[in-house]
This record gives sequence, C-alpha cells and structure tokens, in this order.
Amino acid sequence: MYKTFLLTCITATLLKPELKASPQDTSVIVSSAITNVEFVWNSKLSRVDIKQTKETNYLAEGYDASLPIAEIYNEHISIDGVFHKLNGKIPFNFKPSHSYYSEDNIFYSDARICYFPVYLKEKGNKASVTFEKTIDDPRYFTSIYFSEPYKVLEKKFIIKVPRWMKVDFKELNFGKLNILKSTSYDKDDDADIITYIAKNIPSQQQEKNSPGPSYLYPHLMFLAKSANPNGQTVTYFNTLADQYKWYTSLVKSIENDQATLKSKALEITNGIADGMQQVKSIFYWVQNNIRYIAFEDGIAGFRPEKADEVLRKKYGDCKGMAHLTQSLLKSLGYDARLCWIGTNHIAYNYETPSMAVDNHMICALNFKGKWYYLDATETYLAFGEYAERIQGRQVLIEDGEKYILNTIPKTDVSQNLDFEKKVVTLSGPMLSGIVNHNFKGEEKEFWLGRLKGTRKSELDNALNRYFSYNNDNVVSQLQTSSLDDTDGDLKINYSIGQKSGINMFGDDYYIEMDLRKEMNDYAIDTLIRKHDYWLPYKFNIQREAELIVPDNYMVSAIPANLNVSTPDYDFKISYTVLPGKVAYKKAILIKNPRISKSQFATWNNDIKKLNDAYNETLILKPKQ
Repeated sequence: MYKTFLLTCITATLLKPELKASPQDTSVIVSSAITNVEFVWNSKLSRVDIKQTKETNYLAEGYDASLPIAEIYNEHISIDGVFHKLNGKIPFNFKPSHSYYSEDNIFYSDARICYFPVYLKEKGNKASVTFEKTIDDPRYFTSIYFSEPYKVLEKKFIIKVPRWMKVDFKELNFGKLNILKSTSYDKDDDADIITYIAKNIPSQQQEKNSPGPSYLYPHLMFLAKSANPNGQTVTYFNTLADQYKWYTSLVKSIENDQATLKSKALEITNGIADGMQQVKSIFYWVQNNIRYIAFEDGIAGFRPEKADEVLRKKYGDCKGMAHLTQSLLKSLGYDARLCWIGTNHIAYNYETPSMAVDNHMICALNFKGKWYYLDATETYLAFGEYAERIQGRQVLIEDGEKYILNTIPKTDVSQNLDFEKKVVTLSGPMLSGIVNHNFKGEEKEFWLGRLKGTRKSELDNALNRYFSYNNDNVVSQLQTSSLDDTDGDLKINYSIGQKSGINMFGDDYYIEMDLRKEMNDYAIDTLIRKHDYWLPYKFNIQREAELIVPDNYMVSAIPANLNVSTPDYDFKISYTVLPGKVAYKKAILIKNPRISKSQFATWNNDIKKLNDAYNETLILKPKQ
C-alpha cells in the first residue's frame, strides 16, 4: 500500500484507496413518501415562513431492521410535531430524543437533532414517520432531495407558492429517472401548486472519495427571490448582489478590538521590513498558532467570530481564521478582505444565488495589484499554493458596497511533488546507499501534518519504519529539514541497507528496483462502485534509482519500459543500462484527480499495466 505507516503513533493510511462501497441495505424500502411545502406570510412577525410536513412510510423486506430516524433543526428551523406509527399503532414507548447535533469535525453547532429508532422485526412490518417543521426565513430553505438511504418506490413533493412569493426551482440530477412534474392553480389562495412525483428512486450509495451529494442525487434547489405580501416587499437573493449585501451585513455587525490586533500584528512582524515577508509571517502565524475546529453558530454559521476572540482562544473555524488573518493584515495597512467560497464538495457556483453555494471562508490579499488567497485552515500549505478543494472555484470577495467575483487559480501537477532519489550498491545479499526525498505542495502539507502530529519520542521510530518499507531493511542517519519551514520544501535524507527485493538463484541476482509500488492496488471494483472516484489532489510521484553494478557482474536482462500517457494521468517507468550502473526512473502523474465512471475500464487496464511492470525484475549475472 502506498505510504502506509504501521505504527500506532501514525495511524492514518496515506492516500489509501477506498475503491469499494458498503453494500446497500435492502431489508427496508420507502414504500411511499409525501412532503408538503407551503410559503406562508406571518403577519405577527412580518416575515415569510415555510411550513413543511414530511411523511415517510417504510416497509420491511427482511427481518430485524433498525432504522435510525433523525431530523436536524436550529434557531431558524423549528420542529412543530413528530409522529410515528408501527403497523398502524403508536408504539407505547415512543418518545423522540433531542440533543445538540455533533460530528467528528464539528466542535460546536447551534444545530439540534430530533431522533428515535424504528424497529421492524418481521418481514412485511410497516412504519410511518411524520415531521412538521417551520423555517422562519426562505434563505435557509435551499433544497430537498428525492433519494433516501433506502430505495424509494414513490415520493411526492407538493409545493404551494402564493403569487406574492417569487421563488425559482432548479431541477438537478434528474437524468433518466422517472420524475413527473405538474402544476395547478389554487384560486382561493391565489397560489400555484407544483407537484413532483418520483418513482423507483435508487437508494443513496455511501462511498468514500465520492463527489458531494449535490453532484449525485436528484434534488430540487429553491431560489427565494422576493416576497410582496400586502404590498410589503421583502428581498431575499434575487441577485448575487442581494446575497453579498446580506453576507456583509453579518460582518459589519462585528466589533473587533483593533488595539489588541494591531499589537499582535506588530509583535509577529517585529524586525521584518519586507512587505511580502510581513504578510507571510502573519499568515503562517495564524496557520501554526490557531487551531482549526469546525464551529457552526449564530446565523447559520455565516457570521465570523470576533477576530480578537479567535486570537484569545487560539482556535476558530474557517470564518474565524479568515477574519483573524484579514484583521491582522489590515491593522498593518494591507488590503486584505474576507471571501466566501464553495469547495469542490459543492456542485453549484455563484451563478445560482443561494446559501447552498458556499461552505467556506478565506482571506484575499491585494498586494501590488495581484490577488493572493490565504486559507489558514490549510495548516502547512505555503503562501501562494492552493488546495485542490478550492482550485478553480469561484470566490466572492468583499469590496465595500460592491463585490468582486474571481476564480481561485488552478495549479498543475508540479505543485505537489513527491520525489525520491536513491543511489545503492550491490554488496552481497544487500543494497546499501543513500536516499533523498523532497516534498512540495499538498504532499508536503500531508507529511508535515502527520510528522508534527506525532510525539517527538516516537517520530524517529515512525520514520524508520516507513522508509525501511516496514520490514527488515535498515535505515540510519535519518535527517529532516526544518518542520517549521512552511515556505521551503520538506527534505528527508537517510542511509539504507536493503535486504528485501533481492533474490539469488545460483549466482544470479534478481532485483526489484522499486519496493514502493505506488498505486498498485488502485483498481476499481466496477461491479460495486456506483460513483466517480475523486483522489484528494493531483499526484506528482517521481522516483529515480541508480544501482551500482559490481565489477564482476553484468546486466543480463532489464524489464520493458512502461509508457501510459493520457490527458488525465501518466504512468511511466524506464530502465537505462549505463557503464557500471543501471538507472531506473518512474513518474506517476495524476493530472486530473477526478476519475469518472466512464474511465473505470481504461483506468483498471492501465493499473494492470503498472502492476505488470512492478512485477518484473532486473537480472544480474556473473561475468564469464
């Protein structure tokens, strides 16, 4: 496996492919479901409410099925009623639980969850679950999905929109699914009624390294434009300018302690005269000293925390870290601005004004007429380098009463270098020599994250285990460049005594020039995999090895070269016999980390070619 630490101190599997999917749960189906949505004018509070009633009916097609029922709500979404029947009767012990919603990557959230289990013990058992909800602002009602964790036989959406309410619908990922739409007019309420009926919707397939759900599953996106009940006009997100105005209204209400921020900025940049170096020092200080913790609170998680509070607590979410970075830079007179952005987990962009288009906040810097984008949540990524998740994404930059809409630059595969140069000499049953590693970009960020997360007392042992290929090879004199140098490359050098990959038959040596064999197990199970496979970032794996051949030996045979080249990836291996040595080179370039289903067959065939090349050996024979 490519880059796997076996020590418990470094438990993460580096870039391990999750190419298989968990099997679908076929013991339960959704026999029918109906969701009623109505836009209602709340005259008491002068606002538009959305009333939603969702009823889901489950049918057991197996035995002992347990369904975890859950519904999320928050300060803008209330649950008004919860109802449950099992085989037509209310279970005697039915009592929904309520608690704060949490996930591994969320430290605190204002979201709450209503949950309870549903047990279907016998085949043919039926259960119904109904939630009644109120959303107090149409901005927060962004989408509804047709698919469920279980197969859906029929699902119906009935949406009632009074003609004083302006809302657009976007139908996404319908494809060839059986989804019918009809419209009618309610004269009494002067409202349009839009009905969608979907049949035989496949269950959601949970697969790692998949695109986000907005790419995959059929859903309706609600774009609330404006409302004009009783001559009273309320504007939501009629245009992107409206969305930007609402975002900045949240930021304007924040009052920072400017003196504290200026003092800290001067402390960080003390003794640094160069402007760019001052900028870098502040950016790297936030990266290294503010702990990133996802933190959703306040107005749907869109209002950043006070910058001086993030500074005081030494932790923050993306909004807080972006706000602190911007505030520190501004205190020194730099043109730093807050930005809203959607990572590549989201299928939408700002052509669709909606709160659903973004999930992240960063800082933009206009330095001498050039834009730089600072994402302090990328802890070890250097200034001017951008993570795959934001490359090519639209970014909404604050610009007073207006806004600037830019695009994060895309970087090519050269940014993320993983280079190894090895020079070894054959001495008896061992290869001994020197190995040099060099890491850049997201490869460097990956390594630094693991190395700095390992206790110092265990770091040398962990590195030795990895670089010795987790076997009996011996690594010594291991040295690393500074782990605190975010600007520079990460360099790791050592001596190696390699016993593995060498076999003798008589006096002949059979030598494997490459023990890493990166991506050898990246074949995709096309019988199980349902979705495209997305690698975390572009790979630039470069390997060079020189084998010094003993004077009394000669090269008898070398493996054939490999040359797989496509617009999206390259697999290249070459052997060159030179006077007194053999040179081995390998390049694995993943230029496009998104592998579509249509590419799976070609990809698997090329992975097989790579494995076949890995299985070949170099043969040395004694000179006659």
